[in-house]
Amino acid sequence: MISKPERIDTPAGPALLKRSPRRTLAISVLPDGTLELAAPELATLPVILAKVAKRLAWLRAQRRNFAAMNTARPPLRYVSGATHRYLGRQYRLKVIAGPEPAVALRGAFLHVTVPEKTETTVSEALRQWYRRRAQEQFTRRLTRWEEWCRTHRLPQPRLRLRSMLKRWGSASRDGSISLNPELVRAPSACIDYVITHEICHLKQPNHGPAFWLLLMQLCPNWTKLKVRLEETGR
Repeated sequence: MISKPERIDTPAGPALLKRSPRRTLAISVLPDGTLELAAPELATLPVILAKVAKRLAWLRAQRRNFAAMNTARPPLRYVSGATHRYLGRQYRLKVIAGPEPAVALRGAFLHVTVPEKTETTVSEALRQWYRRRAQEQFTRRLTRWEEWCRTHRLPQPRLRLRSMLKRWGSASRDGSISLNPELVRAPSACIDYVITHEICHLKQPNHGPAFWLLLMQLCPNWTKLKVRLEETGR
């Protein structure tokens, strides 16, 4: 059972702390610089803070890397000529006036038809299109894991699309795999990495040694894919 997150002060600044029946402390830096800690239920606060202090150099490097990527990545625009990713490839928008919202992928362009050519209406039309594509892509990719889950006596994976500000995915013991629709913008290999990560959680709920060993077996190049996903962003 994972506890509700609590905010604590650490040598690296404020952090969100969660507790669960895990054996070790997991330290994560999210793309926005937020520090997250997943600790064993019985770990004392002084022990947690001491371990964070030992990782200060690494934490600062992670935050610098994310800050550089976020600075280099301009905000998305929703006008003709703006570029948007789908499965890792860049496509230019062609915004067209029309009676009903519609989006079509044609060659190197995303044709977006909207009643009013405002960024708000274009953004909403694209959001719905990405969500439909995410449903199709993620469902097809999760289906590949059904036999593996049966062999390992795990629940069959069931897709849930869930918008998340700081995560690409999560898994529940009942087989529910929640994936962020925005992940469909990322390269196919990165999507498969995230799904594999969450499938591993059906067998190993915590980020203990057994989890990382299983992930390495199922996705040997996961570290490279994780970096590529972070660099590609949304």
